[in-house]
Amino acid sequence: MGSWQGKVVLVTGGSGGLGLAIGCAFSQAGATAILLSRDEEKLQKVCELKAKSNIQLDWIQGDVTSDSSIEAAVRGTLEKHGRIDLLVNNVGKSTRIELLNCTVEQYAEFMEMNLYSAIRCTLATMDALKATSGQVVNIGSLASKTGWPKVAPYAVSKHSLAAFSHQLRLEGPENVNCLHVCPGPIRRDDSGTRYDSQAEGMGDSVAQPGAGVKLKGIDPDFLARKIVRHCEKRKPELIMPWHAKLLFSITQLSPRLGDFLLRKSNGS
Repeated sequence: MGSWQGKVVLVTGGSGGLGLAIGCAFSQAGATAILLSRDEEKLQKVCELKAKSNIQLDWIQGDVTSDSSIEAAVRGTLEKHGRIDLLVNNVGKSTRIELLNCTVEQYAEFMEMNLYSAIRCTLATMDALKATSGQVVNIGSLASKTGWPKVAPYAVSKHSLAAFSHQLRLEGPENVNCLHVCPGPIRRDDSGTRYDSQAEGMGDSVAQPGAGVKLKGIDPDFLARKIVRHCEKRKPELIMPWHAKLLFSITQLSPRLGDFLLRKSNGS
């Protein structure tokens, strides 16, 4: 726990789900965890709720699609806490859509939320992170590593986030680490129902978590604790489940075989 004492962690998309779990995990490890979201009322409520369980969280309002909003949030964080040691780019969105039905505008929407938001927040915090020899955590997906039916704009944007993470490792400041996290489906209260309307007519499995990928849902609290440990070791990547690495390796060696295995696992 001592390694996080006195350190400040800023988590985007922190008002619920994995972002909230990550904030709680760093707080329990001793850090000052600050949740960032557009919804001030929700942020305040979750922080008050967690305080009843002796998990102390701070919050700041910010819109990851706005340069000025993020710059103001970073200034506010530095004015109040004096430093930023770790940025978690957690904001993201997914969908279910047929490839040829997806418009350029929809691709742009996903690039804004899943890629540009991370770039925007990283650039805004980089001077502060250089000052503390800090870290950036980009929350990707298994879709950062491979395609999957019915999620094209999501996969394209997450592949791009993987490229940005790699570029940070290659030419970012030497004293700032970048951890790229690639999890499978994460458990949610609305898992199995949130994509029902989008997936209508595409088959029953498409609406399921991971668009029907045959993987057990990951507990967000478990994943959050893994992220804390990987940050402590300043690791470059975290893939869950670990055996997904095998498929990614096969796809690199033989794209045709990789595609075959993907279609087989999807039942197509």
